Amino acid sequence: MTAPEETSLPSALGRIVPCGARFRAAVLNLAAARGIGVPMLLAAALLLAPEGAADPGLRDSDGDAVLEVGETDAGDGKIRSALAAALALADPGARILPGEDVRRLEAAVETLGYRNKALAHALQRLSFQPLDGRITQVRDAAQLFGFVNEWCFDEDQVRRRFRELAPVYHPDTGIVACRERMAQLIDARNLLVHHVRSVYGSGDWMARRGGPSA
Repeated sequence: MTAPEETSLPSALGRIVPCGARFRAAVLNLAAARGIGVPMLLAAALLLAPEGAADPGLRDSDGDAVLEVGETDAGDGKIRSALAAALALADPGARILPGEDVRRLEAAVETLGYRNKALAHALQRLSFQPLDGRITQVRDAAQLFGFVNEWCFDEDQVRRRFRELAPVYHPDTGIVACRERMAQLIDARNLLVHHVRSVYGSGDWMARRGGPSA
């Protein structure tokens, strides 16, 4: 079977390299935008392309095509890889990094992934188990929020604690995503806020906390 590097054909303009039709169009557009021909674009790309750049292959979603690249000793795969890197670098946000920096970044990302999984497992073990049904008792709500009893907090503390817990259990973005836990957090917050407002107004709140009655 003939290797891709052996499929180039001679041309009046130099080498003809097989590639994907969408890839060919993108290379021609980039060369036109730079005001140069494909051979000059390739010459620059071969100098700048990082080692190990991916070969986009002989076909893409628009089918196959050929690209005239001028005179070069590079193999077909190397040519496609270099031009693919040039297309990627044409993105204004693109940056060229040494291979060692890329490997360090990849290792850091992998490490963070492991740590995130470990944190999620730890939080899962430490997180509260949902009670049966809705939260209807103040003592249950206080315990769920980590308060010692129903007289040791105020409304600001309730809301602050909710803001700390909600990101942990949010069903879409939480580290320990759980729709049932999130629903019970909301029930508990509403119950505790109502408790603070109603009992504080009656004068019982300060008495239970050891202060002067209103």
